[in-house]
Amino acid sequence: MKKFLISLLLYSLSFLMLAQAPNLEFSATNINTPNGWFVNGSEPNLLSDQHPTQTAQSLRLSRAKPTTKDDYAFAMMQIPFSYIGKTLTLKGWIKTEPATENGSPALWIRLNGNGNALAFANTAESPVKVSQNWQQVELSIDVVAEAESLSFGVFLSDVGEAYFADLQLTLDGIPIAQAKQRVFVANASHEFEQESGIRITNLTSTQQHNLAALGKVWGFIKYFHPESAKGNVSMDAELFRLLPQVLSVSAQGKDQILLDWIKALGEITPCQQCKNHQDAALIHPAQFWQSWGLSAELNQQLATIYATDIPQPHYWVKKAAGVGNPTFNEKVYPDINYQDSGFRLLTLYRLWNIIQYYSPYRDLTEQPWEKVLQDAIPAMLLAKTELEYQLALSQVIYAIHDTHTQLKLNNANLITNYVGGKRPPVDVRFVEQQAVVYKVYQNAPDIKVGDIITQINGQPVSERLAYLQPLAAASNEPTRLMKMSSLLLNSNEEQLTVKVLRGTKELTIPLPLLARNAIKRQYYYNEHGDTAYQRLSPEIGYIRLDKMADVDVDTMIQELADTKGLVIDIRNYPSQFVVFNLGRHLYPKPFEFVRFTNMQADHPGKFTWTPALSVGETNPNYYQGKIAILINEHSQSQSEYTSMALRGAPKAKVFGSTTAGADGNISHIPLPGGHSTWLSGIGVFYPDKTPTQRIGIVSDVEVKPTIAGIAAGRDEVLEQALLYLKAN
Repeated sequence: MKKFLISLLLYSLSFLMLAQAPNLEFSATNINTPNGWFVNGSEPNLLSDQHPTQTAQSLRLSRAKPTTKDDYAFAMMQIPFSYIGKTLTLKGWIKTEPATENGSPALWIRLNGNGNALAFANTAESPVKVSQNWQQVELSIDVVAEAESLSFGVFLSDVGEAYFADLQLTLDGIPIAQAKQRVFVANASHEFEQESGIRITNLTSTQQHNLAALGKVWGFIKYFHPESAKGNVSMDAELFRLLPQVLSVSAQGKDQILLDWIKALGEITPCQQCKNHQDAALIHPAQFWQSWGLSAELNQQLATIYATDIPQPHYWVKKAAGVGNPTFNEKVYPDINYQDSGFRLLTLYRLWNIIQYYSPYRDLTEQPWEKVLQDAIPAMLLAKTELEYQLALSQVIYAIHDTHTQLKLNNANLITNYVGGKRPPVDVRFVEQQAVVYKVYQNAPDIKVGDIITQINGQPVSERLAYLQPLAAASNEPTRLMKMSSLLLNSNEEQLTVKVLRGTKELTIPLPLLARNAIKRQYYYNEHGDTAYQRLSPEIGYIRLDKMADVDVDTMIQELADTKGLVIDIRNYPSQFVVFNLGRHLYPKPFEFVRFTNMQADHPGKFTWTPALSVGETNPNYYQGKIAILINEHSQSQSEYTSMALRGAPKAKVFGSTTAGADGNISHIPLPGGHSTWLSGIGVFYPDKTPTQRIGIVSDVEVKPTIAGIAAGRDEVLEQALLYLKAN
């Protein structure tokens, strides 16, 4: 059971539903999966019409054979928890099928706080009697005052098949959706819900300076002031009240306004021992706010607040259960007018301060982060159209240099029109700093694989790249070019004309344009077969991680055990998390491969090191052939983490080129207007603290494709890997 709890913590990640009536009857579905539920370890066909009252459907967990090391399947839901009550109860109907051998079905509940499990219970402690008849079971747990989120669900241990139906979640006998919740001023409705009343069409240098200072001080107070941390201050409303005052005064007058505002928030008690820097992996330098150009009295006021204990849980930011990446508690304001200058500034300030205090990689931005704020204020405020505003916001996203940080717009029609809504039936990748055709589909007979595109409708490729630049946020240049390659030939016309180099010839070729999704495209550059694993020859096995969904890793390794070498292709995104299940077959003993940095909720801006984590176990029967791991700029996040975990195996080498340089569980950032983005929420490093962000996974054997290789249809990375595997 301890292993089950640990696995639930790991799978929680930043999986958190918005507060709403949970889908307890499995009635709301999407592609045969119940909405709001995360399911792991079960065989396919999750939903069934079997039901105790024949009025709805049930969730089916089935394990015909063990598919996970820990020998269980589970389904979970996680919701915010701010309810007032004493006892949580989960009820549900359970039945099993004759195929069940040792399977034991159960319900479970877990309360989480500050990234940890505060309380956990499950019916497996008093096992449910295996029966083909429906039976109702229930489980209760005492509420813990510090709880921030609630996880609950069902699981099936060992091998078997079970059905779960009509779950009921109550608090002191009241359905959870109707239970009384704690009320926070920070979340209460205010007079600015639809409109801040602020319009800025001109901006003086003093106003720009004042607004930059306001954004930094406002964020500092939001995260460091005890009253704000308790949720006792509506920081959004406070900003809208401050803005007209700050816009209308001198630089010196602005400091007095901020000082008076801070004092009005309430008395605070400094604590000399509350902020300890000794164990920090990343922290803002002492008195970091003194670079903001504030008055001596305001600086002293911030120093007093900084030295004050921050109550927990923090209203605005919490650690996700298990992993510890931040989760942010913010209002979305979906119906605001894009012309509202107050909400434009709220968007900028919210995003800027979240990166300032909760990005483990904030020190890796190319521009000083304060300069990004200074430059973004006029760009976002003076944007004349909604498109200009979206592009200005995109530019801030771009400056973060995190491939995970992509702007998701409430309505992307303007950006789609800006880029072009149609694409030709060809795909391009950047090779040797040139835009090279690597795939040709139907209706494009005149263009060839290997053609180098130099102009698009008379425009040099370099100018097109500059036009697309705000939309290609990425950690490094190869990944930025990879992102722009899919947009390069977009247009709103019926066709476009490209100028290409084919050998020494310069050709002008018309290309028909199709709707973006008119044809099924090859997503990754090199795709060998359509299965998770195969033999390239009797002696060489090939594993493709993007096809690993529902594959039994133990069976796969057993079938490839007699090979001389394995290719593990991670130039894609794994469809199953295989780090530990695959890793235990490749190592003779445990191997330390990673350590993390985690945010500290009681000290904004501080990240601390975790102990190194190991993969593998004592296994005298580990795979003893050579291993070639393939990577490129498509290898991102879980792909990079998997590469780190497997590269330490005996006789393993990594082949390829720079990966996406974005690792660490992602955290969602809600933005006003219904927009959003993400950030890499934990820092990922090698055990010796060597970084991976922006750098990516450094290959043992660097292999970059060539234009000649593309033209010839070769996979040069795989070729180099095979030379290694076949050598004596």
